[in-house]
Amino acid sequence: MTEFIGVAFISGKFRGSNHWQIHLNVLKAEAVVPKLIGLGYIPYCPHLITANLQGHFSDDVFLDMCLEYIRQMNPKTDIMFMLEGWQESRGAGEEYELARELGITIIGEGDYDVKE
Repeated sequence: MTEFIGVAFISGKFRGSNHWQIHLNVLKAEAVVPKLIGLGYIPYCPHLITANLQGHFSDDVFLDMCLEYIRQMNPKTDIMFMLEGWQESRGAGEEYELARELGITIIGEGDYDVKE
């Protein structure tokens, strides 16, 4: 059985100027999932969870779900993984600040050594 270190919450830009831009942002988030698994983490990727739910709930509902998930994370084992360009996202900024306040380790693209 595979042993995991903890959870890796993937945070980054979701919104875009059109559906194609949103799709590209989702693909960018999805691309790090195998890398995080290779590092021993269970990835939590809100992009994949909400990608096909647009229009069912407001953006604030999705952000509130993410913030609540972060509150449930274990600062001793879990990490926040920030995608390149996350600073362009209001939601990712709020996720980053909350993780920082809670003492969750924050890493970004380029900060990891991938075991593939």
